[in-house]
Amino acid sequence: MNLLAIQLGFQQHLLGAADATPLLAGSAERRALGLGVYANAYRQRLVDVLADTFAKTCSVLGEMAFEAAALQFIADHPPTHRNLREFGAGFAEHLRETLPAQPEVAELALLDCALRRAFDGPDSAVLGAADLAAVPPPAWAELTLTPVPTALLLRFAHNTVAVWQALDDDTAPPPRTRGTVAIDWLVWRKELQPHFRSLVPAEAALLQAMLAGASFAEACEQAAAAADDDITPLIGHCLRVWVDDGLLSAVSFPAG
Repeated sequence: MNLLAIQLGFQQHLLGAADATPLLAGSAERRALGLGVYANAYRQRLVDVLADTFAKTCSVLGEMAFEAAALQFIADHPPTHRNLREFGAGFAEHLRETLPAQPEVAELALLDCALRRAFDGPDSAVLGAADLAAVPPPAWAELTLTPVPTALLLRFAHNTVAVWQALDDDTAPPPRTRGTVAIDWLVWRKELQPHFRSLVPAEAALLQAMLAGASFAEACEQAAAAADDDITPLIGHCLRVWVDDGLLSAVSFPAG
């Protein structure tokens, strides 16, 4: 048996998909003991990675319940990327499927993950007020404003952010409750720090359209559909706030 076959067999053993003891020399007991050390250490390291990324989720579930959920996730979704920062992207959805009676836990995991990804996300240019002021008025309708790559929109039906904030402040979190309406939240990184804030429906629609690559006119139409009043003042306010928040990375115009 060549080295590659041994390495692949060892990998499958760590993932729990095969028994690699026949590949090794020595007594069966010694082989099983040695491989068990590696397999347990590998899984525990992945649990530790998830507990670090989803720290607030772990606090809410408790260490034992979180570890059980993490081990099941590891078994169902072993890492496929060499960078562990990519591991855990589907953990919130896993919790949604496996804990259907606790949807607020999956929301908390989404927020944990979004903030970590904002922190680790790529750098980009940031537009200033002068960049927007330089745009000729006739060009605004067809231009495209691109948010920074760390920008992400989330929608929570529960008081997820209040729970997260209390845990971050090391205070007792409020009871987890469902609101009367779902609230949109923006997560992004400003300079070196992840941030989040709530959005009114029209601003959320405006940003969602821009994240999808819509023109400014198309984005405004979608915002208008989500608003109860004239959105002209809101558009101006949003642009000022976005510049202050370092939320826009590029402005582009149609070819030709």
